[in-house]
Amino acid sequence: MAFTLKQLSYVAAVARHGSITEAAKHVGLSQPAISEALKDLEEEFGFSIFVRQPARRISLTTAGQRFIRYANRFLEHAEEFEAESRGLGKRLVGAIEVGCFLPTAPFIMPLILRVLEEQYPGITVHFHEGNLGELNNGIKSGAIEVSLMYDMHPDRKIAFETLIEAKPYVLLSGDDPLASKDVINLTDLRDKEMVSFDLPITQEYFQNIASSIDSSPKIGYRTKSYEMLRSLVGSTMGYAILIMRPHSTHSYDGRKLVSRPIADSIPLARYGLATSQDVVPTRIVQVFIDVCRTTLKENAEAAGYFMS
Repeated sequence: MAFTLKQLSYVAAVARHGSITEAAKHVGLSQPAISEALKDLEEEFGFSIFVRQPARRISLTTAGQRFIRYANRFLEHAEEFEAESRGLGKRLVGAIEVGCFLPTAPFIMPLILRVLEEQYPGITVHFHEGNLGELNNGIKSGAIEVSLMYDMHPDRKIAFETLIEAKPYVLLSGDDPLASKDVINLTDLRDKEMVSFDLPITQEYFQNIASSIDSSPKIGYRTKSYEMLRSLVGSTMGYAILIMRPHSTHSYDGRKLVSRPIADSIPLARYGLATSQDVVPTRIVQVFIDVCRTTLKENAEAAGYFMS
């Protein structure tokens, strides 16, 4: 074997970070050394792994994409071999890049991380919070290996596994006259202003629900923050349509909030795991996926965040 594991790890780092400069920073090696390892591998295998682009960015060739997939699997097996050889076969060690939809991250990630730390203390999670578009792009670029998110913007390059189906609900101030009702009809909201998420795809989803009556909703305020949205609703600035429910029934400033089911027939929201169609998950990614499946399907705390 004319190449080394270190050479493979350096090239995998370049693919992961998108540049030799960034890869050098993360592996603690000089840029010339990284470039030399890349040159040696391309000469050894007889094809270009990367295409050099302006501004020192590089991208994978078609052959390079397959090469990196094989290299990552090879490196993972090498790590497993070393762990087992040292008597640590039951302790999975490594890092994983996890995406999580920004508004749901505070609900879901602590549940998953607690289980991972208990069962797999050797796994380090680097998580990336973002809107649905950012998470989709992260998965397709390889920056994110698996993401917990909604399937509101399907993409043929992304595989999605539904873990929870939930019905959206209406959030109201405790002082709103509608708070006395057990269920809300969308027509009840026709003359009220809506507090909307200012997030791509997400705002369209909730506004489409509200507009299913006969007209577009009146948007009073837009915000990217989940708690800002709840505070605005608590201050009688409007209603909101949401999916996840905190255990607290008060906003940050102590104002009462109520959650009411929607009487109308509306599609259920699907929350689950998104991965790339083109990438075979590593062992660590598969372990993370299994933990998510078990936790979100069986954990009563997780179920309590959604309205069935």
